[in-house]
Amino acid sequence: MSQGFSILLIDDNPGDRLLAIRELKREFPQVQIQEIREAESFAQAVATGTFNLVITDYQLGWSNGLEVLRTLKARYPTRPVIMFTNTGSEEIAVESMKAGLNDYVLKQPNRYVRLAAAVRVALERVEAEQRAARLDLRLQALLNQLNVGVFRSDANGNLLECNPALLNVLGVDSIAQAQAVLPLDLRQQYLQLARLVPPQHQHQETQIQGSDGKPMWVVFSTMLNPVDDETVLDGLIEDITERKRAEMQLQHLNEVLEGRVTERTAQLEATNRELESTNQRLATANQNLQDFAYSVSHDLRAPLRAIQAFAQILLEEHTNQLDAIGQDYLQRIYVDTQQTDRLIQDLLAYSQLSQADIPLQPIDLERVVTSVLMQLAPELEQRQARVVVEPFTGMAIADRLTLTQVLTNLLTNAIKFVAPGVQPQVRLWAETRGDRIRLWIADNGIGIAPEAQQRIFNVFERLHGGEVYPGTGIGLAIVRKGIEQMNGQIGVESQPGQGSRFWIELSLA
Repeated sequence: MSQGFSILLIDDNPGDRLLAIRELKREFPQVQIQEIREAESFAQAVATGTFNLVITDYQLGWSNGLEVLRTLKARYPTRPVIMFTNTGSEEIAVESMKAGLNDYVLKQPNRYVRLAAAVRVALERVEAEQRAARLDLRLQALLNQLNVGVFRSDANGNLLECNPALLNVLGVDSIAQAQAVLPLDLRQQYLQLARLVPPQHQHQETQIQGSDGKPMWVVFSTMLNPVDDETVLDGLIEDITERKRAEMQLQHLNEVLEGRVTERTAQLEATNRELESTNQRLATANQNLQDFAYSVSHDLRAPLRAIQAFAQILLEEHTNQLDAIGQDYLQRIYVDTQQTDRLIQDLLAYSQLSQADIPLQPIDLERVVTSVLMQLAPELEQRQARVVVEPFTGMAIADRLTLTQVLTNLLTNAIKFVAPGVQPQVRLWAETRGDRIRLWIADNGIGIAPEAQQRIFNVFERLHGGEVYPGTGIGLAIVRKGIEQMNGQIGVESQPGQGSRFWIELSLA
């Protein structure tokens, strides 16, 4: 469909015109839109006729959309008209459709996008009808060469001659019988054609009773031709019963298809709106989180470190000036500032992971595991943890720093969340799954209830008090975010009191 066309926009509300023009320009950048606000400009536009399609409101200060439709269809019956209104009713819509309205669109905020779709469908339908009309004319030229019923009559409607095919179609044996049953007033047809400018021909379809008594569809093509010293009426008649059946089947299929397209379009529009809203909320949340994290990092960590330093000085140099309660309070201040500082650092790390564009490359997974265990050696020794790594090989698509942080957090949790008096035991192994590699980290910890296994990956989600198992509640959220940034997946299998098996899965290089 060419975008170089003109639209007549009839609406006396400037705001509604502006919104409609914006949607139409967005879909058809080259469209020319003529705005109609009063009766005089409408009359001029109708007289000029330089438009391809009309969009009209129903409630107008000088008329209504139904009268506008009737005026347009009387002058330009093939020009598509769309009613775009919020003041109509079902009765008005039905009456408008009977008067030739092409589409009826409600003027609502979420329907403006539907207006452009209605314009496209209406123009494409006009083009299809024009192509069909041109094809029909070509078919008529071909019909003159086919074995169809042929007849000739004079100006008074008397049959002069016919071929056997005509008698066969009508189910008669003679030209006299054909004259009696021919379902066409030949004299009236002659007069109608005589009033036309050359070429003087007409084409019409009608239903008649066949020779077997069953209804059948035939097509008549008539024209005036000069023969010798007089003008005669020549005609063709063809049985088109099968074609009409096919047309009715096609019409039914088109109606079904249009209904499905309308339904799918509505579903797609709703889905797009939901996706746009979700993306906007996610972008806003990520930006707010990043801004908050940086603000906390820059504005709070400095005074927090000062509090921590002064508390440490008091503990180291002025302990004898405080009683036992004062020393306990001061020790709590020092521990709480450390915990708060770790929380700020974890928030900043999570924010940076959420916003970062991580470069991925092939990484030796076993080497990264070995490196992390070396870094955690002091903590593993302090907790007397036993870690077993089963040999494996595999290059994963990942980022080394992000993967190191993910494994550090998972191993730290594995040796931390154990029952009092139990020696932490951790086992690591890997397995290949098609084009993916999965690393397992199993522990003998306290386990996780099934209903909490998804929540533990949320920010600030803690299942236990900080007095028993200290932490910030962000570690596993950082793990999940890091894995997602590397196009991977993470999961856990666990039961309370039976330990946990965390797994991460990355693309295999």
